Amino acid sequence: MSYDRHSTVWGRSIMHVCMLTAGVFPPDERIEQAGAALRADGHAVTVCARGTGSPDHDIADGVDVRRLPDDELYSGLKGVLDGARYALGFTQPAWLRAASDVDDELAIDVCCVTDLTLLKTGLKIGTDLDVPVVCDFPSAAAAVASDESARGGRVRQYARRVFHSSWRRNRLLETHLPDADRLVTTCEEARAAYVRERDIDPERVAVVRETANADLAATTEPIRGLGFDAERAFVVTVLAEEVSQESLETLVAAAARAADAAADLRLMLVGDIDEAALDDLERSARRRLAGGRVTFRTEVENPASYLAASDVCVLPGRSRAPETTVPRELFTALALGVPVLAGETPPLKRLLGLTGAGLCVRCDEHALTEALVDLSDAERRAELGANGRAAVDGALNRAHDAERLRELFESLLSTPDPDVTIPRAGS
Repeated sequence: MSYDRHSTVWGRSIMHVCMLTAGVFPPDERIEQAGAALRADGHAVTVCARGTGSPDHDIADGVDVRRLPDDELYSGLKGVLDGARYALGFTQPAWLRAASDVDDELAIDVCCVTDLTLLKTGLKIGTDLDVPVVCDFPSAAAAVASDESARGGRVRQYARRVFHSSWRRNRLLETHLPDADRLVTTCEEARAAYVRERDIDPERVAVVRETANADLAATTEPIRGLGFDAERAFVVTVLAEEVSQESLETLVAAAARAADAAADLRLMLVGDIDEAALDDLERSARRRLAGGRVTFRTEVENPASYLAASDVCVLPGRSRAPETTVPRELFTALALGVPVLAGETPPLKRLLGLTGAGLCVRCDEHALTEALVDLSDAERRAELGANGRAAVDGALNRAHDAERLRELFESLLSTPDPDVTIPRAGS
């Protein structure tokens, strides 16, 4: 390919990046972070996303947003034909048309795909427009995990289970991901897995972490109205999204035991928890005489506000690819100076070992109890929290990841050679 469509201003190449997502935008923190990084260097960014109840065309923090109304995607004869084409070939005609309209207004220089289900769509856009394609995916296992959301009616949900099955997603990675010009992922373990298990050229894979802004502590207001005095209590917040019920029950049991040594301990379980599981957890807390110590918050708009009111952030192992993923809340906790207690997954163990900002322990009642008792010491927490803030001011800084992302995109336009070396993981 001869990637020469971009314009030049004051001697610099200015790009127009078109990003494709099968979700809604905003909010999507990963896309927002990428958009901000590119916009800061003068590049134009357009996002083609789903959207119901929002304007079809909008500007969000300088990013041009084109929304495809979810309730119109497969309605009418055209929608039925689009659905058939997608089911058979995994190429989304609606996103193809949206990208074509965007290109007519301002030539697209790079197509960036952020959802595996749009991989073939993005590759076709790249071929049709003769532009490079970047894939921004988490670990392979997380990308393959089937979408089990309840969006749409029963027929739509059934179709999603069939056509977005893990088998079909895995085939997409195996067959079509090597055709992308670049792959961006979120941690070194994911990068290694792509190179080792998917035979992706290591020169084409870069790590851009989901780091937090260094000034997050100054700009985040702690959550109020918790029903107890957070400033006097020892507040332990568990980010419970995609965490197994068994793990949460173990944490409740450990907190009940740790309260013998830390009488002011309060446990907050934050995140989307299934209603039946929530009832079981509440019964478990009462049975262990910890009912008054446990607070459940299932509707959460801003997890950072809960962490800002906390003394410890707990990150149990999650159900989707825990061996090769890093929850973005880890970096949020570091930026807020909140010590982290995490399971012994490779990326978390490596990052906490590197920063000295927390503890990694087995997910069993005894180990968690000991760790909570250890962290109930204010001086110990202060030391770990200071280490976390220092890491965010240093190597784990969002500005560094933004620069790495910009260099990756700009390398595609600086030379027609697709094998140009890009920033390596951890550089």
